[in-house]
Amino acid sequence: MKAGRRVDIIIFDLDGTLADTRADLTAAVNHALERLTLPPLSMEQVCRDVGDGVHTLLSRALGSNHVEVLEAGVGFFREYYAAHLLDQTRLYPGVQETLELFREKRQAIVTNKPLAFTMRILEGLGIERYFEMVLGGDSTANRKPHPEPAWKVLSTTGVENRLAAMVGDSPTDIEMAKQAGIYSVGVTYGLRPAAVVQAAGPDLLLDDLRELQQHLV
Repeated sequence: MKAGRRVDIIIFDLDGTLADTRADLTAAVNHALERLTLPPLSMEQVCRDVGDGVHTLLSRALGSNHVEVLEAGVGFFREYYAAHLLDQTRLYPGVQETLELFREKRQAIVTNKPLAFTMRILEGLGIERYFEMVLGGDSTANRKPHPEPAWKVLSTTGVENRLAAMVGDSPTDIEMAKQAGIYSVGVTYGLRPAAVVQAAGPDLLLDDLRELQQHLV
């Protein structure tokens, strides 16, 4: 491994960073919309709204004219997604390789996806063993971009913020890292356009997760 920034723990986002969940999330959103007799959304539209939790995702999908059916929509989404969250979800290229490369490091997950869904995806993709700690959107009172999830990882593991890195594909990830004083790494291959990730101002921007080995030690 080349010389680079020393870190004792690497915190990863899930959707759009480790796992390509676009197809299954889109199918679940459109199932909910169909149950509510509303028109479907494109994958691009759904991906634009992913990352801030299930309620926010469905709220954005429904729009301001359908707030009265939000809870029903969330229920339809959860029911469908629970049965189909691994239909088409796959690891991005280089993810398994990178996690294995950093297996001697402490590694964690911070995602706004509900914890139960998160654990099933990690187990289904065979990567749960790499993570010392996994936090979902319902694991803390505040979710990303609030720094509380990052603070919880640091306080639980005893790692100083200057020795931690956050890797994610959205401004939400970058903002949490900045607020927590953590080194931020943005990836351009995920759910957000590369320009959006770059505009968030990460400390490091990667086009391929395998490039991480060139920058962190």
